[in-house]
Amino acid sequence: MFNLAFKYHFVFKDIQTTLLLSIIEKYINGATVQISRIDRTRKLFNKSMRSSIDIGDINKTFTQNRLLKLQMDVHFYFICIAQVSKSLIRFSVKLKDKDLYKVKSDFEKLFSREIRNDLEHMDERAIGKKKNKSIGTVRDFYNYDSNSISFNGKIYPVNKEKLTELKNIYKRIISVINKNYAFKDKYFIQDIQREKNIKYLKKHLKNLKLN
Repeated sequence: MFNLAFKYHFVFKDIQTTLLLSIIEKYINGATVQISRIDRTRKLFNKSMRSSIDIGDINKTFTQNRLLKLQMDVHFYFICIAQVSKSLIRFSVKLKDKDLYKVKSDFEKLFSREIRNDLEHMDERAIGKKKNKSIGTVRDFYNYDSNSISFNGKIYPVNKEKLTELKNIYKRIISVINKNYAFKDKYFIQDIQREKNIKYLKKHLKNLKLN
């Protein structure tokens, strides 16, 4: 989990920029929480499916409930991705930074916008519509498949590997902020040095107590 955004408030000197970064951070943390929940439910769902040969009505209900929970958790995971996407676009435009534009471009290659649009407009897809145009009957409608979901014949990964990619995007954002803004701010550098000094003193005092 990340807790970095507001340390850059005085670097930007603009609450809107700080808020956009905090939204990116918040929903990357949200995606982290969701992947943990999805993994837990996935294990329970797979366990129910493996015992389906000798399944009773109660177990059927458990399996159905777990599948529903899995689908809803995956849905919110993609909502988190959507919030990161929209905020990253605004954040890049706000700073007009070419390095951030590159991060945004790489994010869009890694995380498909199509599935987010499909999930947001499921009522339209149900009647074969997309942007008020007919697309015919949707081939499959939000199905679970191992470490991914499928929608209209396309597979979208939902797993720890994708979460790692998402976290790496945020690390790159922070790296750009440090290089292009924070490390050029003498007060930020002073704060960093002060934090290092405090950590050193705490460690030194701890060692003294142990001895």
